Amino acid sequence: MRSTVRLSLVVLVTLALTAPIIPSTLAQQPPPAPQAFEPFVNRVREALKLTDQQVAELRNVLTKHTPRLLELRNRAQANAYAPGLQTEADKEQKAIREELSAFLDEEQKGKLATLDTRPLVPLGPGFMVINITPRVRVESGPAKIASAEHLIPAPVATGRARLTEDQRILHLLNRIAFGPRPGDIDRIKQTGIDRFIDEQLHPESIDDSDLETRLQVLPTQRLASAELYQFYPPPQVAEQRAAEKNSPPVFGRPPQVTGELVQQKLVRAVSSNRQLQEVLTDFWFNHFNVFAQKEADQWLVTSYERDVIRPHALTRFRDLLLATAQSPAMLFYLDNWLSSSPDSKQPRPPRPQLPPNAQPPKPAPGATSTSGEAPMTASGADANALMAAKKDGSQNPQSAIPNPQSTAAPKPPPRKPGINENYARELMELHTLGVDGGYTQKDVQEVARCFTGWTIDRPFQGGGFVFRPWMHDDRAKTVLGVTIPAGGGVNDGLRVIEILSRHPSTARFISRKLCQRLLSDDPSPQLVERVAQVFLKTDGDIREVIRAIVTSPEFNSPAAFRAKIKSPLELAASAIRAVDADTNGAPSLHDWIRRMGEPLYQFAFPTGYGEDSAKWVNTGVFFNRINFAVALANNQINGTNFDPLRLVSSEVAASPDRLTSQLAGLIVHTELSADSLRAVRAGLADQPAVAATSTPRPAIDTGQRPPQRPVAAPINAASTNDAAAERRRIAQVIGLLMGTTEFQRK
Repeated sequence: MRSTVRLSLVVLVTLALTAPIIPSTLAQQPPPAPQAFEPFVNRVREALKLTDQQVAELRNVLTKHTPRLLELRNRAQANAYAPGLQTEADKEQKAIREELSAFLDEEQKGKLATLDTRPLVPLGPGFMVINITPRVRVESGPAKIASAEHLIPAPVATGRARLTEDQRILHLLNRIAFGPRPGDIDRIKQTGIDRFIDEQLHPESIDDSDLETRLQVLPTQRLASAELYQFYPPPQVAEQRAAEKNSPPVFGRPPQVTGELVQQKLVRAVSSNRQLQEVLTDFWFNHFNVFAQKEADQWLVTSYERDVIRPHALTRFRDLLLATAQSPAMLFYLDNWLSSSPDSKQPRPPRPQLPPNAQPPKPAPGATSTSGEAPMTASGADANALMAAKKDGSQNPQSAIPNPQSTAAPKPPPRKPGINENYARELMELHTLGVDGGYTQKDVQEVARCFTGWTIDRPFQGGGFVFRPWMHDDRAKTVLGVTIPAGGGVNDGLRVIEILSRHPSTARFISRKLCQRLLSDDPSPQLVERVAQVFLKTDGDIREVIRAIVTSPEFNSPAAFRAKIKSPLELAASAIRAVDADTNGAPSLHDWIRRMGEPLYQFAFPTGYGEDSAKWVNTGVFFNRINFAVALANNQINGTNFDPLRLVSSEVAASPDRLTSQLAGLIVHTELSADSLRAVRAGLADQPAVAATSTPRPAIDTGQRPPQRPVAAPINAASTNDAAAERRRIAQVIGLLMGTTEFQRK
């Protein structure tokens, strides 16, 4: 009994002595890791294959850092691009990695190095989708859209046969537009084909105010290059501004600029009434290609397309050529901004008067020269090697290019003076004369000398074109047999533009490329020569060259009808237009176009994607084209949608044959071939439900036989009252029709 009492007293005394200590000790313990971090814990557990003990250690590490992480999260919610936030978040996440590494084996440490820990502090995304309001539709009446559509007989290539009026309208809409929208064929029949062509050749006469109003929500599309750099700078620049007073606000990161550029391109392709202008904007950007992810071009390409390419798409070729030659985007991409006479010397500004015994100020780290120029980057030199590789037949090396989402600020090495021949060579080989246009390596050297001094004012800050006389080789030159006297200055380059734009080889080269885009992959030499003569007689009037092509007998022949395979952009835009859908151009749509082989503004070489359409269908991207059609038909592309119930009535939807016929009239417009019809019927007969991952068998002739049968939901007339089932049935047929040869070609 006494021992029990004694033990109780000892316990009470111990509790009394430690009571003040326990709360104090608990107060010093870090709070437990909040539930918000559990998804991160689970992701790390799966990625690194952590044991239960390692998971416990991870939670302990997060618990220790919880107060700081919560503080950073609160700041990120208030301003995702707050100066200094990126640096502090990186520092905290680095500390967590280092502490966690102590509990990992070597293999796990290697995986941890590539693990994304950004969810711990959700900073502003590289790209934020801005919603664009749907276009204003002009409803023709209460009837369903497809009720007015009809099947056009497919043309038969026999003798000198010409396309019928309906066939010609459909052909025009597939070549000088991104495919027909519901009702377009009937509208053009009422107004006349010639009037439609003339309107498209004069886009300024077409009202596109609704589209322009909708695109006003994209802020980067209204800003100059310098403003884009100011408000969407590299993170390192934003961090440097944190120490400055009254620094400009940061609205986003550089990927926002190219992301909105893609958005507007896709929305314009689908919704613009000025369809020919958009087709030619795409053509000329590809012809004068600039890789948007080459450092400073991230901030320069927006103005390049908006202020250089689109306004000149239907002007004189000489004006377009000059505009591209003086564009900062082109000057930077092909390194002409670096080109200078080997013996040039930059003039020194007058030194300010200093007080007696004063030392001149030291330049700040990373400061630019007094001329405001930034020197050539290391990756710029790498790009030259990549261009050479392309001419040896290699593909677009997306993996060899720095990550477009990378936020690293440019760190250019000192400039090496000398003549750079990149632009001069591509100007003659790709932009004007063509590889067999009659120029020599000596001409390349002379043209390069003419363009020395054509440079950019502060290229890494969105500066504009400037001519610097001290960089220019002012001696006499000879280009294609024409002598350019000494002392010409900036006029030397202007003279080269004049010579090249009026050269017969340029007329033939440009005429052939336009015939390839608008008519066939291999246009006849006779047609190219006739169009080239129009080019020469009109002093390179692009409008008249286009008119000569689309009114030619060759263009309006059955042989040209659906002679080309649609590019990924053309396929996506025409499919969206065919079902009267809307899109905001969000990344989901662009990702499909990328998977089909045409990431926009991201072709690394000056050659562009080329005009041979056969390359768009190969084993690597074949099924992506079909799966895109299925995903679109089932409204599974974020930001792109349509209502299937607007297309046909419930009565029509209940009958497989009537549904297929009416939707074919709406989407394909012509009678299906026997192979296409069999493929559609086979798809309708299969049992599994349709999904974006299914692979319907297309009838397009690719030389490849798909290994799977078409997958689609069967049509059941008993479920016609179920709106969801009706949508699925309509979507099923749409996906199958978009996989046919008739729709995949133009």
